[in-house]
Amino acid sequence: MRKWIEETRQILGTLPELMEPDSSAGERVATAEREIERLKKEIDDLKRENIQLRGEKDEIAQAMGQIAQKLGIAPRKSPFERSAPPAAEPARAADAPKPPEPPRP
Repeated sequence: MRKWIEETRQILGTLPELMEPDSSAGERVATAEREIERLKKEIDDLKRENIQLRGEKDEIAQAMGQIAQKLGIAPRKSPFERSAPPAAEPARAADAPKPPEPPRP
């Protein structure tokens, strides 16, 4: 019985430590929240810069097209230009599905 009472006292002695708020966890949360806000701002800045650079790219492409037109040459397509694959391209005979074979007797 004495052992049980002594263990209970030890356990009850540690309870106040366990009940205190963990200040380091709060600090980590606050640091993470500040980092999230910093990253959101950086994303917004990068999106604005991306829009600006795309506009500049389009202006340069238009100017190059006008220069090529005045010189009478066809402007070259950029190898980096993204475009949809041609959908209206006719199917080749090799790509056409084969008809099913008739059943053999």
